[in-house]
Amino acid sequence: MHEFYEDEPELQQELTSVRATIVKTVESSHGFIRALLLSHVQSGGKMLRPALVLLCSSLGENSDRKRAIEVASVLELIHLASLVHDDIIDSAKTRRGVPTIFAQVGAKQAVLAGDYLLARALSLVGSDSGEMDSRVISNALGRLCESELEQDAGQGDFSISKATYYRRIAGKTASLFALSCYAGSAVAKVTEVEKMVCHRIGYAMGMSFQIQDDILDYVGSEEKLGKRTGKDLKEGVPTLPLLLALEAEKAMPEHDRKLTILLSKKSGPLSKAAVAKAVSLVVALDGVQKADSIAQSYKDRALKDIQTLRDRKTAIQLTQLFEKLAVRSG
Repeated sequence: MHEFYEDEPELQQELTSVRATIVKTVESSHGFIRALLLSHVQSGGKMLRPALVLLCSSLGENSDRKRAIEVASVLELIHLASLVHDDIIDSAKTRRGVPTIFAQVGAKQAVLAGDYLLARALSLVGSDSGEMDSRVISNALGRLCESELEQDAGQGDFSISKATYYRRIAGKTASLFALSCYAGSAVAKVTEVEKMVCHRIGYAMGMSFQIQDDILDYVGSEEKLGKRTGKDLKEGVPTLPLLLALEAEKAMPEHDRKLTILLSKKSGPLSKAAVAKAVSLVVALDGVQKADSIAQSYKDRALKDIQTLRDRKTAIQLTQLFEKLAVRSG
């Protein structure tokens, strides 16, 4: 986290306060799970969602920095809870090379740990909060859970539409990015129009971020990702590069549709060799290149809205953050 924000010392300092708030919030948890939770919340990461809250909360003339840090902590706790639940769904043993809570204590205790983080997040919201109450949080959580349920129910189905894919990533990723920007702007007490602009910025950033993340599963650095490429394919999760590659094959004679044939022959999870071949075919069919173009279109939408913000410093900071995200390789 510190290296990613080394050119933004003020933001870095406030993110350190966010992490301290989160640590303090989970220190009261049961002794059995306390050490695991503290390790989880201190495990690193770019803290993108709290960074968006903090940046957008600077748009107003009289920003409440204490409240901004609290709201940023809420969004990060929700994200951290979602990671715990993701690891259970995926039966993930590690995340970026570190053992998951699921791997250490099993599904039952991991579910409770994730739920505890959500409960602590709601405790920070406050019933009299003008910018974000529990209903706003529950709506975002509802979308996140619906997307995860839909993805899990359709595991192994590589024939979904692009519209279904977009709906899934909007729920599991873009919704929290959008909420982060919106909540930050609400702390800043800007106009309703400006709040909606911030919401659009967060949504477009989230969509672009998730598509780029899905692209990295085909061409990313294994060392930086902390996992092998092709993980989504192995787990039966269709993402945009694959869908675009399959779409390209539809224009080809049936006997030349190697990727389609490969996926249709599967009975259960793809083998390591089949995953490697599928990854190679997706790249050869320009699935990655076309997906990158779509990610760029969402990025352009976000940057266009960012340029309309009245606070030039915040606009520059958001632009720089987005540019750094766009060139990541893991």
